[in-house]
Amino acid sequence: MPRSPLPKNLANWDRWLRVAVAAGLAWLWTAKMLTGWIGMAAMVLAGGLLLNAALGRCGLYAAFGFSTCPLP
Repeated sequence: MPRSPLPKNLANWDRWLRVAVAAGLAWLWTAKMLTGWIGMAAMVLAGGLLLNAALGRCGLYAAFGFSTCPLP
């Protein structure tokens, strides 16, 4: 199987943490605790966190040379 051109830089615990934060933001939005533009911004942030968790890669981590992945 070919290697991905973008290596993963998120450990499993980091990925699950991002999923949990995204779920918390979604819950706050559905409970109407986050409304208006703040609610929309929270949903965009939640989507970004879920995308990072699904891909196992964070662009900011890559930009700063940071990784929570264990060494291979």
